[in-house]
Formats: sequence, C-alpha cells, structure tokens
Amino acid sequence: MIGTPTWGGNINPPSIPTVRDRLYTIEYNETELRYDPDLPKRVPYPKNQQQVVELYHRALKNNNEDDNYALFSFFRIGCTDFKHLHNVKAAKEECALANFFLKRVLEINSNNGLALLFTGVNHQHGNEGSKKNMLEAISYYERAYHLHGNKVLVAGKNLSTIYLHGLGGIPQDFNKAKYYLEMVARDNPKGQDAYYLKNFDTYVDLLKISNEGDKCKQQDPNNRIWVKECNDKVEKQIETYLKKHRGNQKEEDAIG
Repeated sequence: MIGTPTWGGNINPPSIPTVRDRLYTIEYNETELRYDPDLPKRVPYPKNQQQVVELYHRALKNNNEDDNYALFSFFRIGCTDFKHLHNVKAAKEECALANFFLKRVLEINSNNGLALLFTGVNHQHGNEGSKKNMLEAISYYERAYHLHGNKVLVAGKNLSTIYLHGLGGIPQDFNKAKYYLEMVARDNPKGQDAYYLKNFDTYVDLLKISNEGDKCKQQDPNNRIWVKECNDKVEKQIETYLKKHRGNQKEEDAIG
C-alpha cells in the first residue's frame, strides 16, 4: 500500500492498493469520449503501478479536474466488480478511490457533465459507498443532461427509463418519460431511441397491462396458484394486444 499524503489540503484520501492487472486493460468508454474526445490525449489511463501513483499524487497536489476525473474513471470498475470477485477487498478499495476522486471533480467543477452523470448512477444503483436515493439520482441526471445536452445522452436515457418504469419508488410518469426520450431521439435521430419513441405508445400500453398483473399478484402474493393465474392473464392480454396491434400496423402500411 502507498502511504496517505498529508499535503494538498485533502482529509484522509484513500490509499492506493496494488492495482489489479484487469484495470490496465480498460480505456475510457463511449459515453466519456462523446463528452470529451480529447480526454485520453490530455490524461491517458495509467499503464502500471508507478504511473497510478504519480497520477494520484499529482491529482491531490494540483487539483486538476482532468487528473481527478481520470482516477475516478480508472478505479470505478471496482464499484461493480466487487460483487463478482473472490478478492472483494481490492475491488472495494478501488471503489473507495473512485468515489473519493469523483467527489473531488465536482468540488473542482460543479458542472462537469460526466461527474454529474456518474454521481447520479451511484445514487440510482447504490454502488459501494453510496446509498440508493432516486430523487438525488434524478437531480444529478437532470443537471447533466440540461447543462450539456447531447454530450450526455445517457443521462436523458436514464431519466426516461426511471419515469417509464417508476423505478426506486418514483411514480410512473409517461409524459416525462416521453419528454426525455424525445430529447434523446432528437439528438440522435438515427439511434435506437428514435425507434423506441416511434413505438412509445405501444410500450406504454404493454406496461399498463403488466402493471395490472402486478396489482393482481399483490392481492395474494404467497399463493402460487393465484400468482400463476395473474401471470397467465397478463400473457393472454399481451398476446391479444400484439395481434391487434400488428394487424392495425399492417393495415396502415398497406394504406401508406
């Protein structure tokens, strides 16, 4: 372990573990490169332990936004890996570093779109070291998307998904879900989201059928026979709906 520095105005920054070889095989992802294509040129990922140490000390000393973000990005894989590893300790140490440097990025620049996005992700999923808080997640996603538009499409997609499905105790709001889907589809008119928008009403109808099925099961959730009857009813309703929908679609295509 590398000793914790006492300089740079930082209070107890996490120490650096021996970095797993896996981290040296990853690069900035598509979302990061869309937001800032030149980021890898300014701060490439470290390729060995010594480079990690140098970047760590430089970030703490100089308070450079890019250096701090690079360390978050490099170590954040530990926030999901720890669920699948035998060596959980190393992954949790990496996640602690990631969250520490993510917080520092927003302290340096509160409008960093990527830091806003991933802080929202932490709140949505309750990644190691963070508690689930969907209202906070929505707040960060909205800031990321509205501040930076099509540079942070993922924030808009996440907002649409949260409202469409009513995740984390947030009431379903199909109007808000469609609003964010429209925003994302507008920014990427040839993308998958434009297809989802075209068929939005169909997805909503199917979700409503599924919601009724959930309400049905909640009436007697421990009764297997009752739950099966509810599931069977939903399947029949969906099948009937899709047959009707496809039939209407064929008629529209023929008229067109």
